[in-house]
Amino acid sequence: MRIYNLIILSLCTTMLFLTGCGKGDALKRTQVEGMVTLNGAPVKQGVITFIPTGKGATAGASIESGKFVIPEETGPSPGEYRVEIDSSVPTGKQILDTDGETMVDEFENGIPPRFNRQTELKVTLKTGNNQHLFDLETE
Repeated sequence: MRIYNLIILSLCTTMLFLTGCGKGDALKRTQVEGMVTLNGAPVKQGVITFIPTGKGATAGASIESGKFVIPEETGPSPGEYRVEIDSSVPTGKQILDTDGETMVDEFENGIPPRFNRQTELKVTLKTGNNQHLFDLETE
């Protein structure tokens, strides 16, 4: 469980870094919300990140029961974005923990690489509230 917590903590820290401070930010920002499914089922837990293809603010949010919300205050700027989606899932195997003694559950990214580091997902965000459904398929 420690590795899973470290992965989530790392992703959350990255998300905080990427979203910036907000209040002193000169960039116009927009709200984004939506749903993420994998093979028709909501992604239980994960992270979604919007990365600008040009100028703009990177932003991200946690995914819970398939839903995500990025409020305008910390949201991305209007424009073109690559979208990366990650979700840690147990492999069913046990591995040695960092203490060198305890066995813990092993986790891997349950989302195919073409939807995260090698993403094929792109969206155009407009001013105002943006709603998106990311219906991912493994095949």
